[in-house]
Amino acid sequence: MPTNNKKNLILRVPINCVPVCKMYTTKSKQLAPFIQLFKLITRSSRTTQNAKYTNEGHRKYIYEYASQQTSPGLCFDDQFALRPTGSTAAAIIALSHTVRAMLSSDLHVHILSFDFAKAFDTVRHESLMNKMAQLQLPDNIYNWIKNYFDERYHCTRYAGKCSAVAEVKASVIQGSGLGPASYIVTAADLHPVTPGNRIFKFADDTYLVVPAVNSSSRMNEIAHIEAWSRKNNLKLNRAKSKEMIIRSREKCNLSAQLPPPCTDIERVSTMKVLGVIINDQLRATDHVNSLLSSCSSLLFALRVLRSRGIPTVSLQDVFRSTVLAKITYCTPAWSGTCTAADRAKLDAFLNRFKRLGYCDKSVAAISDIFSNADDSLFESINTNSC
Repeated sequence: MPTNNKKNLILRVPINCVPVCKMYTTKSKQLAPFIQLFKLITRSSRTTQNAKYTNEGHRKYIYEYASQQTSPGLCFDDQFALRPTGSTAAAIIALSHTVRAMLSSDLHVHILSFDFAKAFDTVRHESLMNKMAQLQLPDNIYNWIKNYFDERYHCTRYAGKCSAVAEVKASVIQGSGLGPASYIVTAADLHPVTPGNRIFKFADDTYLVVPAVNSSSRMNEIAHIEAWSRKNNLKLNRAKSKEMIIRSREKCNLSAQLPPPCTDIERVSTMKVLGVIINDQLRATDHVNSLLSSCSSLLFALRVLRSRGIPTVSLQDVFRSTVLAKITYCTPAWSGTCTAADRAKLDAFLNRFKRLGYCDKSVAAISDIFSNADDSLFESINTNSC
């Protein structure tokens, strides 16, 4: 029976001996489209196999009890991963809405994206379990999670020799069902220090939105994030962190001097947010151009597959799982900022693949694809299953 004290179970994790194998690579550029195609197909397969079990487990235990937690230090309101209505599209929409709301009263808004070096590999188990203990988890669930992380060991075997066995006291074990949820709990006590600033998180992707009135607080926020990362055995990688400034169109004064860039953080005009490129005009043109460029590289792969005798039906399946999947990714988050020229480019691209026989002629026009994606998102939100 559950007790008030969190206790370990008796079962332990066995020692893992990981052999290191020699890898052969090629510099042939002709293989690049096939490698990309293979990655997309295998990633889709893994997602299909694991999504049901992983999402149900996370939502049933981690999210359910995280939303009921009463600890003042942990907050999951700014975390969009692994929760109902928490898709990447919902996260980007929430961030964009916040930026536009701030622009209604401020001259400009700062968006900062932060990169933590090897975030999933350096989370300390001790600090993670201290935060897990603050959630209203049943004792048996807490004990099961603690047992999963306790007494993990690693050694490497190479060329017939085996290294010494070392205990693993950090890492949330990438690829496991508990990995992303564990990092979410770790990041639950990361909050802005200045009122009016907002943080948006999707697993280890972290974005800070600062209105013009709080421009002077950026360095304090960065110092706070660095202190938090050191406390949790993480490292903020300033070289990969970016800052972008979006100006208000109604109040835009090009002669007005912008605040200086943050130390060691590059200021950019475009930023990739959860796979979607956002520019400083809040337009989707850069994202559309990037999509068309990456999808065009798959045309060669489809041509080779056809030359090898792949049936047309199978080619169209590959097109749907690769090219069309890339185009329709997060469309509710960026379709509204497409210009007429952007939509014309996407329609012309789809029509080209239809003429070549790679795309089924029943695939709708891009405006209908956008509309269907919006309807699907709203339906998911209404049923709380996004």
